Amino acid sequence: RHTVGHERSFIKIDEDLPLDRACLVACGVSTGWGSAVHRARVQPGEDVAVIGVGGVGSAAVQGARLAGARRIFAIDPVEFKREQAMGFGATHTSSSIEEAFSLIHQLTLGRMCHRVICTMSVGRGEWMGAIMALAAKRGRVVVTNVHPWTETDVTMSMLDLLTMEKELVGSIFGSSNPEEDVPRLLGLYRDGHLDLDAMVTRTYSLERINDGYEDMRQGRTIRGVLTFA
Repeated sequence: RHTVGHERSFIKIDEDLPLDRACLVACGVSTGWGSAVHRARVQPGEDVAVIGVGGVGSAAVQGARLAGARRIFAIDPVEFKREQAMGFGATHTSSSIEEAFSLIHQLTLGRMCHRVICTMSVGRGEWMGAIMALAAKRGRVVVTNVHPWTETDVTMSMLDLLTMEKELVGSIFGSSNPEEDVPRLLGLYRDGHLDLDAMVTRTYSLERINDGYEDMRQGRTIRGVLTFA
């Protein structure tokens, strides 16, 4: 119930804000939203693909929507998460990168997406070629998800990177500044522009923490929240 930390690690939350919603902004929401707004730099009218629409990806979808994206393609193998993504602002969904490629190619007349945001749980270097193929000429691909620390091999076309002038960039914590972005995001929530309520799929007591992990592994939640009585 208590902790000790540096003052720069804490941000005061207004008393009228529910802590079981505000807690999402501490990491997952800031990371996903920042990946779209800060690192991908989504602009009004652009097409955006978000790969993996759990807690971080759902926030990326909302960030892209708030930034004015025209079409948002949510990609996830879990049907429940794809359905939820539509409520957060996605306009189209696909169950795989390969399926998304065909859909995006058709709807954009071959131009593909201006921004591609990777927010799946753990990425693989062997997927990067297919992910880069989702990006348009001069498109930007943002890698927010983690990769195994031992992974050093990445499979992608360097000629495609060169001739199409694509960008592949990384992002930690959504390239956010917590002192500025946490209050901003909570303000968006208060005004009804950022949906934190729908992101909380289930709540658990501390004694049921293992149930929360199992639900997460099985793809039953967007975000699970621990509550302390």
